[in-house]
Amino acid sequence: MSGFISKCLFLVLFIWFQLVSGQVGTQPDAVEERPKIYLDGHQYPSFGDGSHYGWFELHFPLMGTNEVSIGGEHYRNYFADRFNVPIKLRQYISEKTYVLGGYQMEWDLLNGGLGFPNPTPMQETFFGVGYEVKENMFLEAKYVQPLNESKFGKIGYGRNLPRLQLGGKWKF
Repeated sequence: MSGFISKCLFLVLFIWFQLVSGQVGTQPDAVEERPKIYLDGHQYPSFGDGSHYGWFELHFPLMGTNEVSIGGEHYRNYFADRFNVPIKLRQYISEKTYVLGGYQMEWDLLNGGLGFPNPTPMQETFFGVGYEVKENMFLEAKYVQPLNESKFGKIGYGRNLPRLQLGGKWKF
């Protein structure tokens, strides 16, 4: 009888070992999938002095390594109250490097102190390159070209002139 039990125990252990080793050996490597649609953004807290800054981007991955996004940026301080809407296309050319291009419109909500928004938005196109330094950090350089004559420009730039913008994000 002990020979029968030992044979059954051996058979159970053999089957169990085959099942476990088969599952471990045949599991595919984890493939990181990009989310279908995702929202990214940030807002600074209000400190009661009337200043405000917040932005968001809604990303739509397309076929392959393309991605289109639409966003909004609102900033207000003692000198300005602006709202910017960019539409951006991003194409990865390597695992961490991408090129980007797009179009943006910006409204002056103070309109030079007149009390109502400027009806003529500033319109610009841009193109550039970006690099993902880490999973939570990236750097971008882009050239921004104005499309129209507007009565206002970016804060600190005077009139609406072509410019090189350097920036980045660090998510924590």
